[in-house]
Amino acid sequence: MSGMNLSRAALALSPLLLLLPACSIEGYVEEADDEVYDILAQKRLSAMDQEGDEVPDFKVEARENSLRARLLKEIEEGKKPKLVISLAEALDIAAENSDRFQTQREALYRAALGLTTTRNRYSTIWSGGADGTGQGVGEDGQSTGRASANVSASKILASGATILGSFVSSFFKVFTSGGGWDATSLLSMSITQPLLRGFGSTVTMEPLTQNERDVVYAIRDYEQFRRDFCVSVISDYLAVIESQNNLDNQIANTESLTDNRMQSQEMSEAGRMPRFEVDQARQQELTARDNEISSRTRLKTSLDLFKAVLGIPIEVDLELKAGALKAMQDFGVGAMDLSEKEAFEIALANRLDLKNLEEQVVDAARHIIVAKDALRLGLDISAAFDVPNKSLSNPAKLDWRKFQWEVGIELDLPLNRVPERNSYRQTLIAYDATARSLSHFLDTVKREVRISMRDLEQSRRSYEIQQFAVDLAEVRVESTKLLVDAGRAQTRDYLDSQNALLVAQDNLTAALVDYVVTKLELLNDIQLLDVGKSGLSVDIIAMSSWRRDDKPEVRLKGPADAPGSDDPKKDPAKGSEEDEKD
Repeated sequence: MSGMNLSRAALALSPLLLLLPACSIEGYVEEADDEVYDILAQKRLSAMDQEGDEVPDFKVEARENSLRARLLKEIEEGKKPKLVISLAEALDIAAENSDRFQTQREALYRAALGLTTTRNRYSTIWSGGADGTGQGVGEDGQSTGRASANVSASKILASGATILGSFVSSFFKVFTSGGGWDATSLLSMSITQPLLRGFGSTVTMEPLTQNERDVVYAIRDYEQFRRDFCVSVISDYLAVIESQNNLDNQIANTESLTDNRMQSQEMSEAGRMPRFEVDQARQQELTARDNEISSRTRLKTSLDLFKAVLGIPIEVDLELKAGALKAMQDFGVGAMDLSEKEAFEIALANRLDLKNLEEQVVDAARHIIVAKDALRLGLDISAAFDVPNKSLSNPAKLDWRKFQWEVGIELDLPLNRVPERNSYRQTLIAYDATARSLSHFLDTVKREVRISMRDLEQSRRSYEIQQFAVDLAEVRVESTKLLVDAGRAQTRDYLDSQNALLVAQDNLTAALVDYVVTKLELLNDIQLLDVGKSGLSVDIIAMSSWRRDDKPEVRLKGPADAPGSDDPKKDPAKGSEEDEKD
């Protein structure tokens, strides 16, 4: 091939060379991540109604040097790792290591990744290629060579039109003749525009519109999961703390019963107490020791289950700090100054699942329009033109005087539209079902809010009752002990009082845990639970000072505002006059 012909061939192939990918396989991953993270950042602001708010740093991959990975490495090295964690640390660990949390991150990423595919469909799509062959026959036979290159682009417009363009260059040479390469080129353009069925942006852009909406729904589902999972982790954490507290109470009870048995034995040896009362004390002590073993076993089991929630190896020696429960106990349990109507209004304005369902009704209405369009008459017009090159020796120079054009029209009569008819009918049913689901879901939200508020009030009153019960049980133990020492009561009376104290202490812890979890669930039901921008975090004590947007401040009543607080000695089990009326 001569130098001139070679340069011309290179010129014809240059569009293909420009389209060759410049990035590595890893570069494609980075490109996908950048596009997905941009989509999530943009969509999150509208999905969460947080225009101008700071966008959290979302990453789909789990950390390479995660806590779980480090712990597994220590275990492989024969070590026995130990963790002593607070509630805040437990939430961080769960967000980083939980398989459930990672699965939700991946689901959100896949939703945005699917949108990039759909967006690409509506962009200008370039493609190109090249090929070459050589052939010949025996000795002294003729041999030839052929090469071709092409580049094309397509674009779907919002009107429904499809534009196609291509440029093809072909080269041919007979090697035995000694001549140069013959080259032909052809520039082609075509456009097809629907006039009836398939016309307009509503129908044409529907796949993209729906995918855009699906990403918004996925973001809200992810945020809802974070809140639900946060409440679940806190509930499990406090359940372990409750088990630990019950074990501590049981240990203290065993020690007290042991001291009582030893004192009873001394009194019996001195002739001041019958032997059967010593046996009663001993029997009660043995029962307490057995209960202590059972409590310790339940604690170990609950810790193992909580390790699975956190996503850490079961071999880890885990210990939980009781700070969250202690802080809540120090703060006090108060009534929430919020009516059912106000709570329901807040829920209507903030529930993410409700927003999804409301917008899915709009989607269903749009699907009807698209399905209805498929039943229309098909009428498309098309136009195309081709431009060849001027000479066999110059493939890049086109001869516009010899261009060819073509205009056509295509009619598709709706003679058989059974699949389209059925699809349209299904969209009508789907719309009714979605609208009905929205109506029923509103009832569900109202019911959940009412139940949560009732449960919160019940747990508050239960806590106050259990506080009174503990105080009463402690006084009873002290007074009964004095009476037994004075010979005015039997050992059985003391044992009964000690058992009542243990039950009251356990019930008080259970009531406090129930109150904290119920309040979290209520705030989650009305979507006022703040779990941070990323990961998991919540300030339980800060629940006492949350506000409603564009509404008067909602104040959580402290102990001084609780019914009967004017008289600290009043028995809360009796309630107030308004309680009796309720």
